Amino acid sequence: MHMLSLRRLEHFAVLVEERSFSRAARRLNLTQPALTRSIQTLEETLGLQLVDRAASGLLPTESGRMVLARSQRMLGDLRALQREAERMRGFESGVIEFGVGSFPAAAFLGPVLTRLAREYPGLSVRVETESWRRLLEKLQRDELDFVVAVTHSLPPPADFQVRALRAQRMGFFVNPGHPLAALAGDEIRGRMAGYGLATTKLPPRAREEVAALFGLDGPEALPVRLECDNVEVLCEVAMSTDTVLFATHEAVHAELAAGSLLPLALDYLSPAPLPLTLVYPGGRSLSGAAELLIGMIEAAVGARAAG
Repeated sequence: MHMLSLRRLEHFAVLVEERSFSRAARRLNLTQPALTRSIQTLEETLGLQLVDRAASGLLPTESGRMVLARSQRMLGDLRALQREAERMRGFESGVIEFGVGSFPAAAFLGPVLTRLAREYPGLSVRVETESWRRLLEKLQRDELDFVVAVTHSLPPPADFQVRALRAQRMGFFVNPGHPLAALAGDEIRGRMAGYGLATTKLPPRAREEVAALFGLDGPEALPVRLECDNVEVLCEVAMSTDTVLFATHEAVHAELAAGSLLPLALDYLSPAPLPLTLVYPGGRSLSGAAELLIGMIEAAVGARAAG
């Protein structure tokens, strides 16, 4: 009989999350046959069928749900052990796994990771860049050490630790030749729908707020033409077409400085900026390496705002 393997338990947890052998294999950097063999070996080791195929994708069986719950606890304990060992070693080596929302990533991530690579080449970093909602799910599964995101539309759980960073300012941006560039206020609101918005995948509360700003009946009436969590792509579309970009000023600072994008004279949630927060589960001790990186992030966010 095969020995029970934490690696196979991790394969199973990812498979349940992705509900597809092909997607899970890509995420794990495995071939699909290798992942299939891993799951089959786990089922043989436990003597249980763990997944069923359904029209909507793979689903865990009753036994699979039990194994998944135990696996997540075991994998969480393993990550906690790794973090504690890294904390005791210091920050000359180790692994940092963290998440960043799309807009904050565009604002500071490149310079921070460049500095980290130059000053601490022994550290390894894995970064997840996507929506706060998805990052929160990964944080709750103990897959990330911490997350930096704009969280006002989906507040973190009450038992999580939250550190406030410098707030971000949302805005609407167009290329210099855009017909809306010379207009203001009500004129923009009346004509915006004809051009459409490009933005990240907004949470429900943010969609409601933007809809209210334009006096629309509801978020389903928003003229969103492009949703993408890659801010560089969003900027390229806005610079090349008449699509209006909805983003933070901090995320498009380079384009604003170069004059390739201009802010529309239309305020969002004025005068209150949106809080940028660092979030991690309560009761967790962050490693020395993670605290080092957080210090760099705080410095970069502050410098960007000051600039």
